[in-house]
Amino acid sequence: MDTDELIAALAADDVPAKRPRLLWRVAFGLAVSLVLMLVFWGMRPGWPGVLMMAPLLVKQSLPILVALAAWPLLRRSDPEAQAPLWPLWLLAGASAAGWALSVLGGGDILGQTLWACLLSIPALALPIALALFRGLRHRVEPRPARSGLLAGLFSGGAAAAVYAVHCDEDSAAFFLLWYGLAIMLCGLAGRMAGRRWLGV
Repeated sequence: MDTDELIAALAADDVPAKRPRLLWRVAFGLAVSLVLMLVFWGMRPGWPGVLMMAPLLVKQSLPILVALAAWPLLRRSDPEAQAPLWPLWLLAGASAAGWALSVLGGGDILGQTLWACLLSIPALALPIALALFRGLRHRVEPRPARSGLLAGLFSGGAAAAVYAVHCDEDSAAFFLLWYGLAIMLCGLAGRMAGRRWLGV
């Protein structure tokens, strides 16, 4: 078979590409992360009764909003489309403003579990990220670093929401700073992983 015949045969191959099924993969990774949290970290006493307190609502909902903002960009139907990142920038700006107000109000920045927070959120994000990256490898990613960044931010946001079920640091000056930093670290790690593993 010469080159022209090989090209024609490949072009005629109508085997459909595997669908990434991102939602199912992410649901599995999130379930693993939740089980790990319950087994190794444990649920904070009184949760979800304390969830109705305003700081806890912010601590629980803000990481979820980060994940929800990143998700549509990952699920885009046209991989070539340059989806806007303004929802994520808006959340980052709102978090920075809230953190500044909390610091001015005398909020505790360091808390008692700083390093536990910075290490636990990426650890809980890992099962979600692995499931998500496995799904993303089933499609062409023209901007792999960007896709990896979004996958990392989604995983970090979801993991931070899971970790918040355990964490009893309720000062906005603490969790807005360190949760935000942990989510950004997940995003940067995702960007590097995407450049390496999601390239065309």
